[in-house]
Amino acid sequence: MDFKDVVRRRKMVRSFTDEPVPAEVVRRILDTARRGPSAGFSQGVEFVVVIDHETRQKIAEPAQQTVDVSGHHNFIAQAPVHVVVCVSPEVYRSRYREPDKMTVVAEIDEEALWVVPYWHTDAGAAMLLLMMAAVDEGIAAAFVGGEADLLHELLAIPQEYIPIGIALLGHAAPDAGQFGDVSARRMTRRPYHDVVHEGRW
Repeated sequence: MDFKDVVRRRKMVRSFTDEPVPAEVVRRILDTARRGPSAGFSQGVEFVVVIDHETRQKIAEPAQQTVDVSGHHNFIAQAPVHVVVCVSPEVYRSRYREPDKMTVVAEIDEEALWVVPYWHTDAGAAMLLLMMAAVDEGIAAAFVGGEADLLHELLAIPQEYIPIGIALLGHAAPDAGQFGDVSARRMTRRPYHDVVHEGRW
């Protein structure tokens, strides 16, 4: 698929069928996601793939409160594949203590060095690559937050890793259109010249 088409077709899908996603497709999507940029080539982003039905239902349980209030359905519970995107700040801090990096950052205070926590930047880049790879594979996707404590306990995620959120993969259900992006209905995308500042703001 042409790259421009992938970008334009990417959207949050909020209703899935129970049709499974082939393992080789999930693998290709994650192989793309792991190739995102990484500060200092730290490679501190990791993924937990969950296909077990019971585990996915437990991950989706916290969303049920919102569902009960909003009247929508629990699309997290529907998605046949959950990919929890995790990142470790300590991997980045350790990498920047290595000799090649210390020649550059030795004089920089630790707090000043990480005023922008680049592990979050890298996790976001990996998440977007994952979602775009899904589009390229003809797979529907969404990204949602998760309950960190629950994910740590349920999936044995080490405490030094932050579960940033959950990418949902599956096949769009026939009714997916009615559960579209509420934000997209609220407004149109801001024009190019409103968000791109050339030379200065």
